[in-house]
Amino acid sequence: MPKGLGWALLILWAVGILTALLSYGQKQLAEFDPSGVLLHQSTSPTFDEDVTSLLKDAGVSARSIVHIGTAQKCYCETLTVPHQTQLVDKLKTSAYNLVTLNIEDSPALQSLLTAVPALMVIDSNFNLRYLGPYATGYGCFTGKNLVEKVASYAQSSRYQGAVINADAQGCFCS
Repeated sequence: MPKGLGWALLILWAVGILTALLSYGQKQLAEFDPSGVLLHQSTSPTFDEDVTSLLKDAGVSARSIVHIGTAQKCYCETLTVPHQTQLVDKLKTSAYNLVTLNIEDSPALQSLLTAVPALMVIDSNFNLRYLGPYATGYGCFTGKNLVEKVASYAQSSRYQGAVINADAQGCFCS
């Protein structure tokens, strides 16, 4: 086999592998709020109160880190475990509890969130501080980890309304 042909085949093989990896990666990257349902609903002046009322009805108490998951097998939920652990550790001194809710158990949550896993943080005054994903990027581990920001939102002494993170891409299940 001529030397030039060997190099051409090697380059072709490398390009093929890279193309396959990029194509697979794009399939793993999903929108958190693809149809804008959460974004649209969050524009309501009573959105924060409506969400906290919904959580109270579900038995969630103040100072809660609320993990919204699914009863279905969702690989993306396993990717949130390290982020959950980090967030619980950061908010431990502020006496926050971790609460897990399945989206299937709440029609109101289903009408609000089109993708899981999702995170909600409720402060000691039962104010919604954050609603959105734990992290973004491929597999939610190569992108931006939002734990530091979410912890700062939860521990801020001033409440200026919830941070709604509807514009995110990562590993989410519908």
